Amino acid sequence: MYNWSLQDAIAAFVESQKPNWQAQHDLYLTALYGFVDMQSHLLTLLGFPPVP
Repeated sequence: MYNWSLQDAIAAFVESQKPNWQAQHDLYLTALYGFVDMQSHLLTLLGFPPVP
């Protein structure tokens, strides 16, 4: 019923990504903040007041 080799492969992949987790986290936050900043500028250009 269970595909243990697939689960082992997924677990090995996750373990191999551990050294890069901080870089992935930083990249995610940079992209998220960039997107929010862009949307804030867009809404300001459309006439909505900026939120402090």
